[in-house]
Amino acid sequence: MTLATHGKNGAGAAAVFYTTIKKSASLVFVSSPESDHIKNLEISKKCAATIQDDGLEWKEIKGLQLKGEINQANEKYWENYLRKYPYIRTNEELSKALEKVNLYEFRITWARLIDNTKGFGNRTEVNY
Repeated sequence: MTLATHGKNGAGAAAVFYTTIKKSASLVFVSSPESDHIKNLEISKKCAATIQDDGLEWKEIKGLQLKGEINQANEKYWENYLRKYPYIRTNEELSKALEKVNLYEFRITWARLIDNTKGFGNRTEVNY
């Protein structure tokens, strides 16, 4: 997922690994509290994101455009994250890196699915 935020120094964007929270319109991800995209949350918790597969052919474009808010996540969601990325626990370097990051929740308020496999510009929007 590519996440974008805006703060006093302008826009910041970053690619982050994420996972879902079941029965929720939220995603969780880890990031450094010192990163620009997280520091921007001091000004505004609002954000935008995109999730898509790589593709060079327009007929293959398929992905999500999202808007929402970011807050620090409930500690119980670490299990969701580590279940999706179990290699983090067994990799010494990655396990150590977890000491320097926080878990964040991206609460989705709006989503648009773009699916060109169903025709150019095919889209579906949802407000939460």
